Amino acid sequence: MQRKINAYTLMEVTVSMLLAAVCISICYSAYGLINHYFTDFQKKNAITQEVLNLNTTMDRDFIRAKYIIRTADGLSIESPGQLISYDFRKQEVLRNVSGLHTDSFHLQPVNVLFRFKGHEVQERDTIDQVHLNIHIDDERKITITKCKQYSAQDLLR
Repeated sequence: MQRKINAYTLMEVTVSMLLAAVCISICYSAYGLINHYFTDFQKKNAITQEVLNLNTTMDRDFIRAKYIIRTADGLSIESPGQLISYDFRKQEVLRNVSGLHTDSFHLQPVNVLFRFKGHEVQERDTIDQVHLNIHIDDERKITITKCKQYSAQDLLR
């Protein structure tokens, strides 16, 4: 008396392995695609956060400023009790607060213009407007413009 053993045929095993391989490759491809999109999103978000931090910090410094003076490397902001300097370098913007600490903004400023009453300032002098473009990538640039309103009393000193 011969007993029959229940088993899969070689063809059934091959087909099931093929289906499993297709399923695994689809999942791996989807994971790689989602990971790529998420990495791009994180990079864009980090750059956007850096630009917002620079914009907010410059806003606060310009509001508190008594005088804003153009320097060789950037600008110097004189406010009551502290001196803040901005150094616009090729690959970053440095903000130095009275020698206490230095903030680094890892952005690429291009075309930095300093103006007073609409005229460009080339040497060390008082300014009332800063205009700079932040280079994000080949397609995108962000423009930041900051203005300071001086009183007549401040300008006479």
